[in-house]
Amino acid sequence: ADRPLLHGVSLRAAAGQTIAIVGQTGSGKSSLAQLVNRSYDASAGRVLVDGVDVRDWSLDALRSQIGKIEQDIFLFSRTIAENIAFGKPQAPRAEIEQAARDAQAHDFICEQKDGYDTVVGERGVTLSGGQRQRIALARAFLSNPRILILDDATSAIDSATEDDIQRALRRVQRGRTTILITHRLAQIRWADTIVVLDKGRVVAAGGHAELLRSSVHYRRIFSRFDAALPPAEPALAAA
Repeated sequence: ADRPLLHGVSLRAAAGQTIAIVGQTGSGKSSLAQLVNRSYDASAGRVLVDGVDVRDWSLDALRSQIGKIEQDIFLFSRTIAENIAFGKPQAPRAEIEQAARDAQAHDFICEQKDGYDTVVGERGVTLSGGQRQRIALARAFLSNPRILILDDATSAIDSATEDDIQRALRRVQRGRTTILITHRLAQIRWADTIVVLDKGRVVAAGGHAELLRSSVHYRRIFSRFDAALPPAEPALAAA
C-alpha cells in the first residue's frame, strides 16, 4: 500500500517571509514544496495561498504567481533571451537584460557567440551548471512571482560563481514569500523560520541559533554538511 510522504505537517508563512525546510534525504522536503504549486495534491489536509485552497485556484493563475528554481534546470533549445522570457514571452529586450543583470548573468551572456541570441543546446548542455542556474534566476526576476520555491537551487554551481549567485538569490528573495530547500548554511541561517523534517514529520522549527541548541536533528544535518560547525553539545541534565 502507498504510505504517506508527509504526516501532520502544519506551518504558516507570512507574505514576504523566507521559510527554510531542512532534513536528511527522503525526509519529504521536496514533496512539501510540490504541494504549493500543485505538482500533486494532498490526500488529506489543505494548502492555502492567500487563504484560498490551492485546489480552488485555476492552475494557470496559481502557477503564474509561483517561481520555482530546482537543481535540474530545464532549458529549451532556443535563444538565451527566449529561455529567460519563458514565463513572460512578450517581455521587451531591455527587461530581459535587466533581469539577467539582477541574476549576475549579463556578463557571461555577453561573452557568448551571439550574446542574448545564442541558441543553447538541448537542456542547456552548452552551459555550465552555474550559468544555467543564473538563467533560471533571471527568469524569476523577469516573471516577478509572489512566491519563490528554491529547491536545492545552488547545488550545481561552481565555487567561482557561488558568491555572485548568493547575492542574486538574496536579491530575488526580497519582498517575496520564499520556500528554501538547501543544505547550504549560508542561505539557511538568514531564513525567518527554519523547519526541520524527519521521515515526513516536523520535528523542530525556529531560528538557526535556537535550533543548534535545541534540535539533535538539526545539528546532525550540519555536522555532515558543514565541517566548520561545532560538534553537537551533550543534552543538559535536569538540575
